[in-house]
Amino acid sequence: MHLRSLALHTFRNFEATSLDDCGAVNLLIGENGSGKTSLLEAIYCLGSSRSFRTRKWQSLVQHHEEQFVVTGELHRDGASERLGIRRRRGEKSPVVKHRGVMLRSAGELAGVLPLQLIDSAAFQLLEGPPEIRRQWLDWGVFHVEQHAFVVAWRRYRKALQQRNALLRQPSTPLSALSPWTEELVRSGEVVHALRHAQFERLVPLIQSTYADIDASASAAVSLDYRYSPGWDVSQYSLAERLDSALQTDRELGYTRHGPHRADVRIKVGAQPAIEVLSRGQLKTAICCIRIAQAKLLAQYGIKSVFLIDDLPAELDPYRRRQLTQALLALEMQLFFTSIQAGDLADCFEGLPAHALKRFHVKQGSVSPLP
Repeated sequence: MHLRSLALHTFRNFEATSLDDCGAVNLLIGENGSGKTSLLEAIYCLGSSRSFRTRKWQSLVQHHEEQFVVTGELHRDGASERLGIRRRRGEKSPVVKHRGVMLRSAGELAGVLPLQLIDSAAFQLLEGPPEIRRQWLDWGVFHVEQHAFVVAWRRYRKALQQRNALLRQPSTPLSALSPWTEELVRSGEVVHALRHAQFERLVPLIQSTYADIDASASAAVSLDYRYSPGWDVSQYSLAERLDSALQTDRELGYTRHGPHRADVRIKVGAQPAIEVLSRGQLKTAICCIRIAQAKLLAQYGIKSVFLIDDLPAELDPYRRRQLTQALLALEMQLFFTSIQAGDLADCFEGLPAHALKRFHVKQGSVSPLP
């Protein structure tokens, strides 16, 4: 999958702008505030129907305008496809069309343009709440086991909502809880199995990628990756854990155990990685996690598009070069941003000239550079 061109209309500071003839590797160059990150945001919005910078989608619409439109031309298996999103003030949901057909769910869209994002907020993958790590893992599971995972997760979520609603009512009889608990167990075991299987395949890829990028750091700092499913699977089945916790769940009014409480824990020895590693080491680890996930999906014929905002931040020149080389080795489409062309010049040494496309971004306009 390859994004050939991108067109923006009244999106952020872009009145009517296009990014044409995109290559395998694309470098967006411009001063702070010029709109480089907004271009990545537009691609992200095209592939996910949301922004990675704000939840207030209205801020994406240019001031005094009623809507934004982002369209892209995709190349897949030698064929061209059109993908577009329109978001209008006053409407609850965006309008998304792929090959002229309206898409009804985020899941349908995610399969059209798989995206991997590395930006200033990437640290949240390690520093943020468990929900962020669940979302990361589930994104990969979705692409590999789409039907099974979506069905199980929807059933689990519905059962969890119903069970929690009943737990909040002190007079609820056990007979009313039992059907939802049984569904929670059935669907929850499926969600756990799919997550666990993917995580077991991911860990070796993460470790080998980290070792390739920074062999000395990998030897000195051993990162331990653990998947915590949301209950102690070595001691209990999910049914047993829910049964033993029922009285406390009733008192608290919610379900404390299950896949909705899962987490991925990354440690150095007995300590969380975020308390031991430097910012540069953390960013390297996060990039390796993203690269490893893309490698795993590629085994299933799914190629991601990478959006990399300000890669040099937090990284020394060595790690910067190593990470760039690892990204190039994926043979997937890459979009980088940089203030100066020279910031990443040494990272692209050996790359054929035709493979690298450079664009200058300046206050709402984009122009190709030689």
